[in-house]
Amino acid sequence: MKIYERLSQVYDLDWGKFAEQYISLINQLLDERGITQARILDLACGTGTLAINFANRGHFVHGIDISPQMIEVAKSKSIGLANISFEVQDMTHFRIEEKFDIVTCTFDSINYLPDINSAKAMFYRVATALHESGLFIFDSNTDRLYTNRHKGMHKRELGGKSFVQKLNYDPIRKEATTVFEFSNGDIEVHKQRPYDLAELEPFLTDAGLRIFHMFSGFDKEPYNLESERLICVAEKETMDN
Repeated sequence: MKIYERLSQVYDLDWGKFAEQYISLINQLLDERGITQARILDLACGTGTLAINFANRGHFVHGIDISPQMIEVAKSKSIGLANISFEVQDMTHFRIEEKFDIVTCTFDSINYLPDINSAKAMFYRVATALHESGLFIFDSNTDRLYTNRHKGMHKRELGGKSFVQKLNYDPIRKEATTVFEFSNGDIEVHKQRPYDLAELEPFLTDAGLRIFHMFSGFDKEPYNLESERLICVAEKETMDN
C-alpha cells in the first residue's frame, strides 16, 4: 500500500495533534510582523489540522500533500470554510502561481525526502512561492532521534483498528523504516532519512533562504549537535541583500 493510504483513517487520533504545537510560534511571528491576515502554504499538510486552525483564525491557507487519502480527509474536515483549499501535489516540485507570507512543512515531513537533492528541489520551490521577507518554517528529525528512539515493535489500537508498528533504523544507509501491519493484512512501509542543520543550511542559502531561528523543541531550547529535532525558521532574502 502507498503511505497513508490506510493510516489516513486513524491519523488524527494520534499524530494529527503534533501540528497544533506550531500555533504559538507562528502567531508570534505574525504578530512581530504586524500581519493580521496572512497567506499560508502548508506543505505535506496531511489531514489539514494546522491549515484549518489558521483558516479559522481568518488567514488564507492552501494545503498540499502527496497522499490523495490525506487530502480527502482534510477536505472533509474543512467543509464550509471559504478561505482554505487543498490539492494533491508533491512538495518537491509543486507549482502554485500565487505568493505566500508563510510556508510551513511540519512533523518531520522533510524526512520523507529520500536524498539531499530532493530537499534542495523543495527549498527552491519554497523560495519561489514566498514573498520577499516571507517565512519558511519546517522541522526535521536528526540522526540522534532515529538512533535513540526508532527501534522496537508496538501494538496499537486506534479508532477500533488494530495494527502493529515496527521501527528500525540503519545508520549506515541513513534509512529509518516504519512498517504498519494492520489486522486485516494491509501493510504500509514508511521510509525516512535524517537531516541535520549542517546538511540543509547550504541548500537553504543557495535558494535565498536565510535562517534566523533554530530550536530543538517547542520550548525554544537552542538547537545543537546533540539535538534530536531541528525546528527552523528561515526568511526569503530581499533583492537588496
